[in-house]
Amino acid sequence: MAAPGKLTEVTSEPHRDDAVAPAEPDGRAADAPRQARSPRSTLTWVTGAALALAAAFAAWSAWSWHAAATAPASTGGATRDEAVAAGRTLIATVTTFDPQQRDQDLAHWRDATTGALQVSLASTAPPSGPATTGHVLDAGLSDLNAEAGTAKLLASVEIAVTKDGAAQPARRTRLSATMTRTASGWKLSSLDQLGVAGS
Repeated sequence: MAAPGKLTEVTSEPHRDDAVAPAEPDGRAADAPRQARSPRSTLTWVTGAALALAAAFAAWSAWSWHAAATAPASTGGATRDEAVAAGRTLIATVTTFDPQQRDQDLAHWRDATTGALQVSLASTAPPSGPATTGHVLDAGLSDLNAEAGTAKLLASVEIAVTKDGAAQPARRTRLSATMTRTASGWKLSSLDQLGVAGS
């Protein structure tokens, strides 16, 4: 008991409203709210994902382009270019003729043709008259069957004419040709004239 006349000093813990709640095992306060992801971290994550997708798309595009360039379809393009180049040469050959060099030019015509055209074209060569020189202005395929080895060509041709050593008005004509691929390359198998005009 306390001695009479003396007050007992009572010490008590002052009440604090901001007392810290007991911590959970993971170090967080029991009643502390979980922290949400900050807007900055979210933006960083989205940006990184977008860059990764862009890199993947670029890699896929490069692979697709390479695959298309080396696919069998490109072989068809090469065949088309080859047929057009051959057709231009063949048509220039059969529209060039000099009666003074009849045998030589007829031999060139035979080399440029095949089938019935090879036979019939020789009968159209005049024994005399002006010399002609064909220049193909433009040419393109209207049809190509690479497997069958056939093609149809349309060509615009300018034919220079020389008579007795003097140049004559040039003629322009449009030709439709069928070509057949043989063991020695493309040959003309038919030839039709679509129109003739002066210079």
